[in-house]
Amino acid sequence: MSPRRGPNHPAQHPDPLSRDAGASVERHGRGRLPMRTTLVVLGTTFAAAALLAPPGHATAAAPAAEYSQGVWRICGRALLFDHAHDMGTRADSLSVARDIRASTGRRLVRVSALSVPRELRGISSRWISSQRRLAQSYAVNWVRIYDAIDSALTPAQQAALPERLHRLVHAPDRLRFAAGRLELKLHVPDCTGGG
Repeated sequence: MSPRRGPNHPAQHPDPLSRDAGASVERHGRGRLPMRTTLVVLGTTFAAAALLAPPGHATAAAPAAEYSQGVWRICGRALLFDHAHDMGTRADSLSVARDIRASTGRRLVRVSALSVPRELRGISSRWISSQRRLAQSYAVNWVRIYDAIDSALTPAQQAALPERLHRLVHAPDRLRFAAGRLELKLHVPDCTGGG
């Protein structure tokens, strides 16, 4: 066999759907796309155009979606705290705790300025309140974690430290789950940066 006509070359394996096999096959020349490929390309193009089109009637008719989008723009990439901090002293942990509260607070002020649809006002208010409580819990536990690590001096205290840290890290879980249920109803992200 020549190098151009190896065992996997099409000429070595007749097409089972050829005219000789009793079925007709669409033959396409150079530069033509098969029909299925053309339909896939067109379908993908239309879907992309629909997704990328500027919001129009759908957003105007759906204030809940507009509210959700606004919250996503504000909170979608939230960090637990906005500024870099030194770590190592209790004063540093208190500074981080203040930043946790302030960062969430700034975002929630912006969220509160959004137009909330009448039917979502109650749940939105509860969600904003849950985010404030959650940020407070993260801040308090940040300092408690520092204190737990700093106070573990004896071997017994150090042996108990992993369990104590586990409890502190998971202390906000109930609040996080409650906030998560509200987030699902509103179609919004966590705004604390800790979720």
